[in-house]
Amino acid sequence: MAAEVDAALHELRTTVPAQHPERIVDVGKWGLTADDFLLTRVLELVVHVDDLAVSLDVPTPQLPPEAVAATVELLGRLAVWRHGALPVVRALARQERAPASIAAL
Repeated sequence: MAAEVDAALHELRTTVPAQHPERIVDVGKWGLTADDFLLTRVLELVVHVDDLAVSLDVPTPQLPPEAVAATVELLGRLAVWRHGALPVVRALARQERAPASIAAL
């Protein structure tokens, strides 16, 4: 299995950077640009690594800072889209004015 993972990583390190960032990735009835598709995969990995760690009652492993930063930025943008800018600003800056939730997902 480790050899298969190594082979897949080798292939991805070649093919992914070669993709045009505006290429549309088909995800069913709609599509995402290659960059946006990859960003959503990073978000999934960051969120689910934490989910798995919590479910196993182990510390969440240290994640690459770039992955965490991209995830926080995307979650922030999604929360603003879902709840509006002011509730998100209040939740992050003023606990006493924060809505009950600004969950992005």
